[in-house]
Amino acid sequence: MNLVYSKIQSEEDLSEYLTKVNLFKEIYPFYKIITGNIHDLKESHLGYFTLEENGNILILMPFIFREIDYKVEGETYFDVISPYGYSGPLYNRDTSRAYLLDFWNQVDLWYQEHNVVCEFVRFSLNNNYQFYSGKLVPTLTNVKGYIMPDEKAQWAAFKPKVRNNYRKAVSNNLRFEIIQDSKNTDAVKRFYSVYIETMKRIGAAEEYFYSLAYFQNIVKRNKDNFALAFVYKDDVVISVELILILRTTLYSYLGGTLAEYFNCRPNDFLKIEVINWARKIGHEYYVLGGGRKDDDNLYQYKKTFFPNDSDVLFYTGRKVVNTKIYKALDTIVNGPKEKGTPKSKISSNTYFPIYRQA
Repeated sequence: MNLVYSKIQSEEDLSEYLTKVNLFKEIYPFYKIITGNIHDLKESHLGYFTLEENGNILILMPFIFREIDYKVEGETYFDVISPYGYSGPLYNRDTSRAYLLDFWNQVDLWYQEHNVVCEFVRFSLNNNYQFYSGKLVPTLTNVKGYIMPDEKAQWAAFKPKVRNNYRKAVSNNLRFEIIQDSKNTDAVKRFYSVYIETMKRIGAAEEYFYSLAYFQNIVKRNKDNFALAFVYKDDVVISVELILILRTTLYSYLGGTLAEYFNCRPNDFLKIEVINWARKIGHEYYVLGGGRKDDDNLYQYKKTFFPNDSDVLFYTGRKVVNTKIYKALDTIVNGPKEKGTPKSKISSNTYFPIYRQA
Protein backbone atom coordinates (compact mmCIF):
# COMPACT_ATOMS: atom_id res chain seq x y z
CA MET A 1 0.00 0.00 0.00
CA ASN A 2 1.25 3.42 -0.94
CA LEU A 3 0.63 6.82 0.66
CA VAL A 4 0.41 9.51 -2.02
CA TYR A 5 0.59 13.24 -1.31
CA SER A 6 -1.09 15.52 -3.84
CA LYS A 7 -1.12 19.32 -3.89
CA ILE A 8 -4.10 21.46 -4.86
CA GLN A 9 -2.70 24.53 -6.58
CA SER A 10 -5.04 24.97 -9.53
CA GLU A 11 -8.60 24.37 -10.66
CA GLU A 12 -7.35 21.24 -12.45
CA ASP A 13 -5.87 19.90 -9.21
CA LEU A 14 -9.11 20.64 -7.40
CA SER A 15 -11.13 18.89 -10.09
CA GLU A 16 -8.93 15.80 -9.74
CA TYR A 17 -9.38 15.89 -5.96
CA LEU A 18 -13.18 16.11 -6.28
CA THR A 19 -13.19 13.20 -8.72
CA LYS A 20 -11.38 11.09 -6.13
CA VAL A 21 -13.77 12.17 -3.38
CA ASN A 22 -16.69 10.99 -5.51
CA LEU A 23 -15.23 7.46 -5.66
CA PHE A 24 -16.36 6.79 -2.09
CA LYS A 25 -19.75 5.31 -1.28
CA GLU A 26 -20.67 7.89 1.35
CA ILE A 27 -19.37 11.42 1.01
CA TYR A 28 -19.65 14.03 3.71
CA PRO A 29 -20.36 17.30 1.86
CA PHE A 30 -17.59 18.98 3.87
CA TYR A 31 -14.98 17.20 1.75
CA LYS A 32 -16.22 19.16 -1.26
CA ILE A 33 -15.88 22.55 0.38
CA ILE A 34 -12.28 22.39 1.57
CA THR A 35 -11.86 25.54 -0.46
CA GLY A 36 -14.57 27.56 -2.08
CA ASN A 37 -12.14 29.60 -4.13
CA ILE A 38 -8.75 28.09 -4.95
CA HIS A 39 -7.32 31.54 -5.67
CA ASP A 40 -7.85 32.60 -2.05
CA LEU A 41 -5.23 30.09 -0.90
CA LYS A 42 -1.51 30.56 -0.68
CA GLU A 43 0.49 28.33 -2.95
CA SER A 44 1.20 24.81 -1.69
CA HIS A 45 -0.98 25.19 1.40
CA LEU A 46 -3.77 22.81 0.47
CA GLY A 47 -3.24 19.13 -0.23
CA TYR A 48 -4.43 15.63 0.54
CA PHE A 49 -3.22 12.12 1.23
CA THR A 50 -4.54 9.02 -0.46
CA LEU A 51 -3.77 5.46 0.59
CA GLU A 52 -3.72 3.42 -2.59
CA GLU A 53 -3.42 -0.27 -3.44
CA ASN A 54 -3.30 -1.66 -7.00
CA GLY A 55 -4.68 1.59 -8.36
CA ASN A 56 -7.59 1.68 -5.90
CA ILE A 57 -8.02 4.59 -3.48
CA LEU A 58 -8.81 3.23 -0.03
CA ILE A 59 -8.53 6.35 2.15
CA LEU A 60 -8.39 10.08 1.41
CA MET A 61 -7.64 12.94 3.80
CA PRO A 62 -7.44 16.66 2.93
CA PHE A 63 -5.28 19.01 4.98
CA ILE A 64 -3.58 22.39 5.01
CA PHE A 65 0.22 22.30 5.05
CA ARG A 66 1.48 25.44 6.84
CA GLU A 67 4.96 26.85 7.05
CA ILE A 68 5.89 27.96 10.58
CA ASP A 69 7.14 31.54 10.78
CA TYR A 70 10.00 30.73 13.12
CA LYS A 71 13.09 28.76 12.17
CA VAL A 72 14.93 26.52 14.61
CA GLU A 73 18.69 26.39 14.11
CA GLY A 74 18.16 27.75 10.60
CA GLU A 75 15.75 24.97 9.62
CA THR A 76 12.23 25.57 8.26
CA TYR A 77 9.42 23.55 9.80
CA PHE A 78 5.73 23.00 9.05
CA ASP A 79 2.53 21.92 10.72
CA VAL A 80 -0.69 20.38 9.44
CA ILE A 81 -4.30 21.31 10.15
CA SER A 82 -7.65 20.09 8.81
CA PRO A 83 -9.77 22.47 6.73
CA TYR A 84 -12.62 24.15 8.64
CA GLY A 85 -15.61 21.88 9.28
CA TYR A 86 -15.89 18.13 9.76
CA SER A 87 -12.91 16.37 8.19
CA GLY A 88 -10.29 13.68 8.86
CA PRO A 89 -9.87 10.53 6.74
CA LEU A 90 -12.60 9.59 4.27
CA TYR A 91 -13.12 5.86 3.74
CA ASN A 92 -15.86 3.33 3.14
CA ARG A 93 -17.47 1.60 6.12
CA ASP A 94 -16.02 -1.79 5.18
CA THR A 95 -12.42 -0.51 5.22
CA SER A 96 -10.34 -2.88 7.33
CA ARG A 97 -8.53 -2.04 10.53
CA ALA A 98 -5.22 -2.99 8.85
CA TYR A 99 -5.68 -0.27 6.21
CA LEU A 100 -6.45 2.38 8.82
CA LEU A 101 -3.47 1.44 10.96
CA ASP A 102 -1.21 1.46 7.93
CA PHE A 103 -2.59 4.83 6.81
CA TRP A 104 -1.73 6.58 10.08
CA ASN A 105 1.64 4.87 10.26
CA GLN A 106 2.57 6.08 6.77
CA VAL A 107 1.23 9.58 7.49
CA ASP A 108 3.47 9.83 10.56
CA LEU A 109 6.50 8.71 8.55
CA TRP A 110 5.71 11.30 5.88
CA TYR A 111 5.51 14.00 8.55
CA GLN A 112 8.91 13.03 9.92
CA GLU A 113 10.44 13.15 6.46
CA HIS A 114 8.94 16.57 5.66
CA ASN A 115 9.76 18.51 8.85
CA VAL A 116 6.18 18.49 10.15
CA VAL A 117 6.17 19.39 13.84
CA CYS A 118 2.57 18.63 14.72
CA GLU A 119 -0.91 17.90 13.38
CA PHE A 120 -4.40 19.12 14.29
CA VAL A 121 -7.34 17.13 12.85
CA ARG A 122 -11.02 18.04 12.99
CA PHE A 123 -12.79 14.70 12.72
CA SER A 124 -16.24 14.08 11.29
CA LEU A 125 -19.20 12.93 13.39
CA ASN A 126 -19.08 9.41 11.91
CA ASN A 127 -16.33 8.00 14.19
CA ASN A 128 -13.62 8.31 11.52
CA TYR A 129 -11.07 8.87 14.31
CA GLN A 130 -10.59 5.10 14.69
CA PHE A 131 -6.98 4.03 15.27
CA TYR A 132 -5.75 7.64 15.24
CA SER A 133 -2.07 7.68 16.15
CA GLY A 134 -2.16 10.93 18.12
CA LYS A 135 -4.08 12.25 21.12
CA LEU A 136 -7.85 12.01 20.56
CA VAL A 137 -9.60 14.86 22.36
CA PRO A 138 -13.37 15.15 22.97
CA THR A 139 -13.64 18.81 22.02
CA LEU A 140 -17.18 20.09 21.67
CA THR A 141 -20.71 18.87 22.30
CA ASN A 142 -22.82 19.14 19.13
CA VAL A 143 -26.60 19.37 19.08
CA LYS A 144 -28.13 16.73 16.80
CA GLY A 145 -31.90 16.50 16.73
CA TYR A 146 -34.33 13.92 15.44
CA ILE A 147 -36.95 15.28 13.05
CA MET A 148 -40.13 13.63 14.30
CA PRO A 149 -42.69 12.42 11.76
CA ASP A 150 -45.40 13.92 13.98
CA GLU A 151 -45.29 17.72 13.72
CA LYS A 152 -47.38 18.20 16.86
CA ALA A 153 -45.04 16.01 18.91
CA GLN A 154 -42.05 18.01 17.62
CA TRP A 155 -43.77 21.26 18.54
CA ALA A 156 -44.46 19.99 22.06
CA ALA A 157 -40.79 18.97 22.44
CA PHE A 158 -39.45 22.49 21.80
CA LYS A 159 -38.67 24.60 24.84
CA PRO A 160 -41.50 27.06 25.61
CA LYS A 161 -39.26 30.00 24.65
CA VAL A 162 -38.88 28.58 21.14
CA ARG A 163 -42.63 28.23 20.71
CA ASN A 164 -43.22 31.77 21.95
CA ASN A 165 -40.56 33.19 19.63
CA TYR A 166 -42.06 31.34 16.68
CA ARG A 167 -45.51 32.76 17.46
CA LYS A 168 -44.02 36.24 17.60
CA ALA A 169 -42.31 35.67 14.24
CA VAL A 170 -45.61 34.60 12.71
CA SER A 171 -47.32 37.70 14.15
CA ASN A 172 -44.65 39.78 12.39
CA ASN A 173 -45.64 38.18 9.08
CA LEU A 174 -42.24 36.61 8.42
CA ARG A 175 -41.93 34.49 5.31
CA PHE A 176 -39.73 31.40 4.77
CA GLU A 177 -38.11 30.20 1.56
CA ILE A 178 -35.81 27.28 0.78
CA ILE A 179 -33.75 27.17 -2.42
CA GLN A 180 -31.86 24.16 -3.80
CA ASP A 181 -31.27 25.38 -7.36
CA SER A 182 -27.47 25.54 -7.80
CA LYS A 183 -27.91 27.84 -10.81
CA ASN A 184 -29.73 30.48 -8.77
CA THR A 185 -26.85 32.93 -8.42
CA ASP A 186 -29.10 35.67 -7.02
CA ALA A 187 -29.96 33.43 -4.06
CA VAL A 188 -26.28 33.01 -3.21
CA LYS A 189 -25.79 36.78 -3.39
CA ARG A 190 -28.75 37.36 -1.06
CA PHE A 191 -27.33 34.82 1.38
CA TYR A 192 -23.87 36.38 1.18
CA SER A 193 -25.14 39.89 1.86
CA VAL A 194 -26.66 38.88 5.21
CA TYR A 195 -23.80 36.54 6.10
CA ILE A 196 -21.03 39.11 5.57
CA GLU A 197 -23.00 41.82 7.41
CA THR A 198 -23.30 39.42 10.35
CA MET A 199 -19.57 38.71 10.37
CA LYS A 200 -18.87 42.46 10.52
CA ARG A 201 -21.39 42.96 13.32
CA ILE A 202 -19.97 40.23 15.56
CA GLY A 203 -16.33 41.11 14.84
CA ALA A 204 -15.59 37.65 13.43
CA ALA A 205 -12.04 36.51 12.82
CA GLU A 206 -10.65 37.24 9.36
CA GLU A 207 -10.84 33.55 8.40
CA TYR A 208 -14.67 33.73 8.43
CA PHE A 209 -14.85 36.57 5.90
CA TYR A 210 -15.27 34.21 2.97
CA SER A 211 -15.63 35.62 -0.53
CA LEU A 212 -18.81 35.45 -2.56
CA ALA A 213 -16.98 33.01 -4.87
CA TYR A 214 -16.49 30.69 -1.88
CA PHE A 215 -20.24 30.25 -1.44
CA GLN A 216 -20.92 30.13 -5.18
CA ASN A 217 -18.49 27.22 -5.48
CA ILE A 218 -19.90 25.42 -2.44
CA VAL A 219 -23.33 25.45 -4.08
CA LYS A 220 -21.92 24.39 -7.44
CA ARG A 221 -19.94 21.47 -5.98
CA ASN A 222 -22.78 20.28 -3.76
CA LYS A 223 -25.65 20.84 -6.19
CA ASP A 224 -27.52 17.80 -4.86
CA ASN A 225 -26.48 18.19 -1.23
CA PHE A 226 -27.24 21.74 -0.15
CA ALA A 227 -30.09 24.07 0.72
CA LEU A 228 -30.23 27.83 1.27
CA ALA A 229 -32.83 28.90 3.85
CA PHE A 230 -34.16 32.47 3.88
CA VAL A 231 -36.45 34.42 6.18
CA TYR A 232 -38.06 37.60 4.84
CA LYS A 233 -39.70 40.55 6.53
CA ASP A 234 -41.75 42.09 3.73
CA ASP A 235 -39.28 41.87 0.83
CA VAL A 236 -36.10 42.11 2.94
CA VAL A 237 -33.95 39.04 3.63
CA ILE A 238 -33.32 39.19 7.37
CA SER A 239 -31.99 35.73 8.28
CA VAL A 240 -30.18 33.03 6.30
CA GLU A 241 -28.63 29.59 6.68
CA LEU A 242 -26.53 27.41 4.40
CA ILE A 243 -27.36 23.75 4.98
CA LEU A 244 -25.25 20.83 3.79
CA ILE A 245 -26.93 17.44 3.39
CA LEU A 246 -25.68 13.88 3.81
CA ARG A 247 -28.38 11.35 2.93
CA THR A 248 -31.12 12.16 5.49
CA THR A 249 -29.06 14.41 7.79
CA LEU A 250 -28.96 18.20 7.56
CA TYR A 251 -25.88 20.11 8.75
CA SER A 252 -26.29 23.76 9.65
CA TYR A 253 -23.07 25.21 8.23
CA LEU A 254 -23.01 29.02 8.14
CA GLY A 255 -25.62 31.73 8.42
CA GLY A 256 -26.49 35.17 9.71
CA THR A 257 -29.21 37.58 10.82
CA LEU A 258 -29.66 41.34 10.51
CA ALA A 259 -29.53 42.79 14.02
CA GLU A 260 -32.29 45.37 13.45
CA TYR A 261 -34.77 42.49 13.02
CA PHE A 262 -33.90 40.49 16.13
CA ASN A 263 -37.16 41.53 17.79
CA CYS A 264 -39.07 39.68 15.02
CA ARG A 265 -37.44 36.41 16.18
CA PRO A 266 -36.31 35.25 12.71
CA ASN A 267 -33.76 32.71 14.01
CA ASP A 268 -36.32 30.53 15.78
CA PHE A 269 -38.66 30.89 12.82
CA LEU A 270 -35.95 29.75 10.40
CA LYS A 271 -35.00 26.67 12.42
CA ILE A 272 -38.59 25.48 12.85
CA GLU A 273 -39.41 26.06 9.20
CA VAL A 274 -36.30 24.12 8.16
CA ILE A 275 -37.48 21.23 10.36
CA ASN A 276 -40.97 21.39 8.82
CA TRP A 277 -39.53 21.41 5.30
CA ALA A 278 -37.15 18.55 6.11
CA ARG A 279 -39.95 16.42 7.53
CA LYS A 280 -41.97 16.71 4.33
CA ILE A 281 -39.14 15.36 2.18
CA GLY A 282 -38.08 12.58 4.53
CA HIS A 283 -35.00 13.93 6.29
CA GLU A 284 -34.39 12.51 9.76
CA TYR A 285 -31.76 14.57 11.59
CA TYR A 286 -30.72 18.20 11.92
CA VAL A 287 -27.20 18.90 13.22
CA LEU A 288 -26.99 22.41 14.64
CA GLY A 289 -23.41 22.10 15.87
CA GLY A 290 -22.17 23.40 19.20
CA GLY A 291 -21.22 26.63 20.88
CA ARG A 292 -17.84 28.30 20.95
CA LYS A 293 -17.30 26.21 24.07
CA ASP A 294 -19.44 23.64 25.87
CA ASP A 295 -22.56 24.92 27.64
CA ASP A 296 -22.14 28.52 26.49
CA ASN A 297 -25.10 30.67 25.44
CA LEU A 298 -24.86 29.62 21.80
CA TYR A 299 -24.99 25.92 22.73
CA GLN A 300 -27.89 26.53 25.13
CA TYR A 301 -29.80 28.35 22.39
CA LYS A 302 -29.35 25.47 19.93
CA LYS A 303 -30.34 22.94 22.59
CA THR A 304 -33.75 24.62 23.05
CA PHE A 305 -34.84 23.06 19.73
CA PHE A 306 -33.89 19.51 20.73
CA PRO A 307 -33.83 19.46 24.55
CA ASN A 308 -34.60 15.74 24.79
CA ASP A 309 -32.18 14.47 22.14
CA SER A 310 -28.75 13.03 22.85
CA ASP A 311 -25.87 15.23 21.74
CA VAL A 312 -22.92 13.97 19.72
CA LEU A 313 -19.28 14.60 20.53
CA PHE A 314 -17.01 16.37 18.08
CA TYR A 315 -13.46 15.02 18.39
CA THR A 316 -10.20 16.61 17.39
CA GLY A 317 -6.83 14.92 17.02
CA ARG A 318 -3.66 16.56 18.33
CA LYS A 319 -0.32 15.03 17.55
CA VAL A 320 3.20 16.24 18.28
CA VAL A 321 5.49 14.62 15.73
CA ASN A 322 8.73 16.31 16.78
CA THR A 323 8.68 17.02 20.54
CA LYS A 324 12.09 18.73 20.58
CA ILE A 325 11.16 21.27 17.91
CA TYR A 326 7.66 21.76 19.35
CA LYS A 327 9.20 22.73 22.71
CA ALA A 328 11.75 24.97 21.00
CA LEU A 329 8.99 26.83 19.14
CA ASP A 330 7.01 27.17 22.37
CA THR A 331 10.06 28.76 24.00
CA ILE A 332 10.63 31.13 21.05
CA VAL A 333 7.01 32.34 21.09
CA ASN A 334 6.03 32.11 24.76
CA GLY A 335 9.36 32.35 26.53
CA PRO A 336 11.23 29.79 28.68
CA LYS A 337 9.30 27.91 31.36
CA GLU A 338 10.24 28.45 34.96
CA LYS A 339 11.63 25.47 36.81
CA GLY A 340 8.92 23.47 38.48
CA THR A 341 6.23 24.56 36.00
CA PRO A 342 3.91 21.58 35.53
CA LYS A 343 3.83 20.05 32.09
CA SER A 344 0.72 21.24 30.19
CA LYS A 345 -1.59 18.45 29.11
CA ILE A 346 -3.11 18.37 25.65
CA SER A 347 -6.87 18.83 26.06
CA SER A 348 -9.78 20.77 24.58
CA ASN A 349 -8.94 23.60 27.01
CA THR A 350 -5.40 24.12 25.71
CA TYR A 351 -4.67 25.90 22.46
CA PHE A 352 -2.94 23.69 19.94
CA PRO A 353 -0.31 24.13 18.69
CA ILE A 354 0.74 26.34 21.58
CA TYR A 355 3.24 28.33 19.50
CA ARG A 356 0.39 29.64 17.30
CA GLN A 357 -1.61 30.92 20.24
CA ALA A 358 -2.38 34.62 19.70
